[in-house]
Amino acid sequence: MSCPYLEELIKDHRGPLRVYHYDCHVDGRSKVKVALHDAPPICVHRFEECRLYRGERAREDHIIDRYRD
Repeated sequence: MSCPYLEELIKDHRGPLRVYHYDCHVDGRSKVKVALHDAPPICVHRFEECRLYRGERAREDHIIDRYRD
């Protein structure tokens, strides 16, 4: 399971390196992570710990709560 705000994830092999290119819908930026072994970005395996995910989720929950009251 991955982050619902993850727009695109591409994994490249460059010799011994793994290069992950990914786009986050929350901040609208493309990011790159380089690792020596398979270590995908946080938005793939522990997205609940991501600062951007928590902030966007709280904002959406606040909007929903406003309409419930």
